[in-house]
Amino acid sequence: MPHPLFPDDEFPASVLPACPEDDHTGDGYDWARELPAGWKAVYSWGSEGWELGSPPYQIVAHFDDVLDVVYGLAHYIEGDVTVTAYGSREARDAATDELALSAWLWGENGPREGLPAEGTPAAGIPARFRGPYRPDPAPAAP
Repeated sequence: MPHPLFPDDEFPASVLPACPEDDHTGDGYDWARELPAGWKAVYSWGSEGWELGSPPYQIVAHFDDVLDVVYGLAHYIEGDVTVTAYGSREARDAATDELALSAWLWGENGPREGLPAEGTPAAGIPARFRGPYRPDPAPAAP
C-alpha cells in the first residue's frame, strides 16, 4: 500500500531507515555487496531484462519497506551515490524507468530499437522498457 498521504511524492532520503553511501574504495560490485539491510542491487530492467546501468561503473539499488510506506532508489556512479525515497513502489519504479532510458541511450547497452528520446517521462516510455524484469518461472518438472 502506498504512503497514505503522499503516494507519488519524492521524499528526502533521510526518511529511509538506512541509506547507501558514497564509496570510492572499490567498484560498484563492492558497493552493492555492502548495501545496508533492505537494499538490493537491480541489474536487469524491462520485459527482456536489459542491463540496468553499466556495472561496475554504474549500479542501481532499490529499497522496499516491509511496511509499504517508503521505497528507495540509489544510483551509484563511479563511487558517487544519489539516494531518493518515494511514497509508492510505482513512483520509485517510474523514476527507475526514466533512469534506465537515460542509461540505455547514453551507454548503448540496452534495447537497440524503439527507445523514445532522452527526457521522455515514464508514462511515455513503451511498456516493454518499463518495470522490473520478471523472468518466466521455470516449467514444473513432469
